[in-house]
Amino acid sequence: MGPIGTFLLSIGESPGSALGREGQPTLWAVPSPVVPKGADVTLRCQGQLESETFQLWSDGEFRNETIASQRVAEFVLRNVDDMTDARSYSCRYGRGPFWSEFSEALPLVVTGAFPKPYISALPPSKISPGSTVNICCQMPPRGPSQDYSFALLEAQSLKPWKRQNPARIRALFSLLSVRAQDAGNYSCIYYNKTAPYRGSQPSQALELTVLGD
Repeated sequence: MGPIGTFLLSIGESPGSALGREGQPTLWAVPSPVVPKGADVTLRCQGQLESETFQLWSDGEFRNETIASQRVAEFVLRNVDDMTDARSYSCRYGRGPFWSEFSEALPLVVTGAFPKPYISALPPSKISPGSTVNICCQMPPRGPSQDYSFALLEAQSLKPWKRQNPARIRALFSLLSVRAQDAGNYSCIYYNKTAPYRGSQPSQALELTVLGD
């Protein structure tokens, strides 16, 4: 498959930070920022400068702190819950009284709260290289009535490719000029636009075949 789409939001700057924007850390989730309810997920915070202490924040509130000898710290969330853990996370690192900027925020989506959507492709999922394929993700007929965000995922790992915020009951993801590395199994979810980021069960897998691969 092709590159994983970014799944990030922006947050404000850290009051009193002194390490500068060039020292802003990076936060990501392993195996994915989309995780089933009850599973474990690791949030990794990587600093750009030498540091002693790393902090994890959730929706602007302090969550945890750890000491790390390297530039990467790990925060493990176990048995994640779709109410308490499906939040927006950020991290920072510090040495002595000085702290870096916060990382960009990472929303953690916990799936399983709603019925799974339907997924389909047009044209059919066997296509020639260079073609465009549209993948549709649609809520079930009796799905929730409020507006949701949609995400296109790699089916097995649940790593997000693309995200949309449509106001209707379906989202259309266009893959332009597909290549051999775009072949694979896709699924999709819909989830709350705001925290807690409670998501549906993933759709059935859709296999995309690029002819001549």
